[in-house]
Amino acid sequence: MPTFATHHPPIELARIAFSQLTDEPVLRIARLRKGWGHMSWTVRAPSGRYLIKTGIRRPHLADLYRQVAAQQHAAVRIATPQVIAISDQGGALQRPAYIQSWLDGKDGEVTLPRLSAEGVHRFGHDLGAAVAALHRIPGPRFAEDCAGTVTYATWTAACNARLQRVLTANEKASALPTPALHTVTDRIAALIDNLPDGIEPRLTHRDLYLPNTLHLNGHQKPVGLLDWESAAYYDPVWDFVKLNMWVFDKYPQLRTPFMDGYTTDSPLPEGFDERLTVYQGIEYLAGFPYFGAAWPDETMLDGFRTLLAGWMNRHHLAGDRP
Repeated sequence: MPTFATHHPPIELARIAFSQLTDEPVLRIARLRKGWGHMSWTVRAPSGRYLIKTGIRRPHLADLYRQVAAQQHAAVRIATPQVIAISDQGGALQRPAYIQSWLDGKDGEVTLPRLSAEGVHRFGHDLGAAVAALHRIPGPRFAEDCAGTVTYATWTAACNARLQRVLTANEKASALPTPALHTVTDRIAALIDNLPDGIEPRLTHRDLYLPNTLHLNGHQKPVGLLDWESAAYYDPVWDFVKLNMWVFDKYPQLRTPFMDGYTTDSPLPEGFDERLTVYQGIEYLAGFPYFGAAWPDETMLDGFRTLLAGWMNRHHLAGDRP
């Protein structure tokens, strides 16, 4: 695979890429601040406003198609930008990129401190309703991404495969003591065997935190979702791992209105808590090779130590905590 630079290409190349892909001139273009997952440019053209995106952590063409497939599937039911053009690494940017429509609004993390108590409640409720709508979108099979790169006949098989990948990554990274790693993975494997039957593949974002939400201006759907690089056809309960970590724990005032919005049309699925604890264990383990080796961040790593220790305590596991 080719290697792509992690710094922004010159803005003039983004201008050329837009015109090549849309056959429109650029009236104004500006670089957005670099995010965790993408480099982006906003573009004003005669037909409207757009965003050019190219990946940082997942920069290859296959990664782009996975994101676009999820985004196009989600756009059927929820507010999310429409993908209007795709470029492989042969374009002006010399790296895969895509262009999407612009939704007028601000991300939830920026918006929330500016809202009244009533506004916070409304935002939480609308966000819950948006996520519930997302989780009603069915997938053909359980899959690691919405392009169907790797699929599974059963949810148990998908969970065991995910657990094995996380175990292998931890063994390679050595960011978590081996005894704790094996104690936790053994318990998770047993819990996977006890997951209820009847879980169906649904579109699952897998990176739900406030910067990936959009508080929309003048839109019929008041809250949208962004950034589909991690989306999969999973048990949608998986999305509550990060919702708990990065939304409800940080902004507890959102929990009740979110759950009210999420359960407006149907209750939480059977065995919700039992399913959630399995996925929490897997995701907490996944944080160690990610923030301990792939993208080192001692503050984040320490947070995952605390999360995993708490998980071990709740399951009454013997041995030292990480």
